[in-house]
Amino acid sequence: MKVIKNNKRTTRNRASVIGKVLTAVSIAMMIQLLFVLPVFAAPDGASVIQSGFSTLLDIVKALVSAIGTIVLLWGLFEWGTSLQSPNGAEQSSAFKRIGGGLVMILAPQLISLFIS
Repeated sequence: MKVIKNNKRTTRNRASVIGKVLTAVSIAMMIQLLFVLPVFAAPDGASVIQSGFSTLLDIVKALVSAIGTIVLLWGLFEWGTSLQSPNGAEQSSAFKRIGGGLVMILAPQLISLFIS
């Protein structure tokens, strides 16, 4: 059996190659972003900013709704398991979690209702 020693030269060569690859990938990504970005020819800049914020708001709404669905399912499972125990505090905690999940699921619709 042959023992291969890791010397400093091969480690430096690997780091150099990895650095060059990362640099090439980052340059390629920047070039791609320059050619892919759309050009907005709007008469006013406010519509461009509002469209960006509306996109961000849609992403946040979807994220909150997804987390709310997870919390609601967690609360339902917790409520199901708490029915087997005589402790009423576990059921209360499960109902609070179910209510919180429902509020999180309905929050995007409530925000749209209040904003418009």
